[in-house]
Amino acid sequence: MPSCENIVASQHAFPKNAMPVADRRMTLTIQCHEPAEFTSSLRGVGHPLDRQGGLVRAFSLCENHRRLYEQIDLELVQDAWAPSHDGKPVAL
Repeated sequence: MPSCENIVASQHAFPKNAMPVADRRMTLTIQCHEPAEFTSSLRGVGHPLDRQGGLVRAFSLCENHRRLYEQIDLELVQDAWAPSHDGKPVAL
């Protein structure tokens, strides 16, 4: 079973200077060695808040990071960002 791809997923999907990301920076920069349980398709940051041109990539995430990413995504949407999730996570 693959390991959680926390770091590369967060770098792809989350804007560095947004408050929901900055508040969790330590967690998002930790190399996670937990087994991945879900595949999440995440849109890249792209241009402006609407993520125009952001490419969609699939990442394997553990349960804890999957939940954290959903929470950060909700908070980013409240801050006027387009959602990073491109569909629901799929169990492996």
